[in-house]
Amino acid sequence: MRKILSLLLFSIIVLQLGCATSRFATKKDDPILQLEQDYSVRLDSTWTTKHARTLLKILKSIAPTLNTPVSIWHISDELQKEINIDFQTGQTSVTVGRDVFTTDGTQSAALIDKRLFYIVVHFITGNGTNRGALKLILKERYGIIVDIPSYDLLTQYTTKETAQHYSEFENKDLMLMISVFEEFPEALHKIPQLKYIVRRIDRNIRPLAFSWKHNGYIEFAEYIFGLSNIDDVRRLIAHEKTHFLWEHLFSEQLQQEWIVLGGWHEDPDAPFGWSTTKDRSEFVSDYAYQRNPEEDMAESVAYYLVYPDILRSSSMAKYKLIHEKIMLTFGSRYISADALLGR
Repeated sequence: MRKILSLLLFSIIVLQLGCATSRFATKKDDPILQLEQDYSVRLDSTWTTKHARTLLKILKSIAPTLNTPVSIWHISDELQKEINIDFQTGQTSVTVGRDVFTTDGTQSAALIDKRLFYIVVHFITGNGTNRGALKLILKERYGIIVDIPSYDLLTQYTTKETAQHYSEFENKDLMLMISVFEEFPEALHKIPQLKYIVRRIDRNIRPLAFSWKHNGYIEFAEYIFGLSNIDDVRRLIAHEKTHFLWEHLFSEQLQQEWIVLGGWHEDPDAPFGWSTTKDRSEFVSDYAYQRNPEEDMAESVAYYLVYPDILRSSSMAKYKLIHEKIMLTFGSRYISADALLGR
């Protein structure tokens, strides 16, 4: 009798442990369950496990943990835009257009990832109104901090300016930053040497944007965020980030290829120490033509992201080098910032 009771007790313990292990395995392997338990995101039957896994990956990349109200997610065949979010007290309804998951077979995974990323940003930030969420995305995904602990310390080796020379970014500015940073390949999202972005009040003392490549920050003049052409602002942001890539990430071989392609050679008599044998028509701007290889690269990458037709028409060779040696080498990308900017 005692043996029977012992065996029965042992069987019960094993069964309970098995159930616990099964529940753990289910959560670990089931993205739909993980989304509900970790993010209070409930997917209805329109979602596949594959698409749920992509959504979970993006949420984790932005916010490993996130305290949000319950949200119900549905994929609609009738929605004309990519996303519709209905924020309600205690529960949010998120409708995703079926076209988000429709591709032509070219870089389809990157395309879906990018579209879902923009949807997640709108969801987490309350369509760009939650400042804390915007700052979290910038920090977690791009390694960028916007709250400066001390302007005195930040500028001690550069401009020696105090907090009175700077202002806070508006939420729309931060949303714009995210839209540009995301357009770079994932492997270029974080640059350890780039830690801060600042918003300078005075637009006249220095260029409208400037990269302090050895001091860890980029400054943008407050003025540019009021420009009517938002694509010009995006171009400036992309240009300044590229300076950090040139200085800290791009190999000497890549830099040398660019120098040769642009016909650049060092020239001590030139205003900026370089001259080119190429015609002005092979550069996207006067600025790129008149300066040096680094500025040429920064301008060209910015045009690749924002005004690709201009770059292609001025130099298809430069377009191909950026596409193959930067965008494809460091990861696939898909141009769709309009979704994040609400256009």
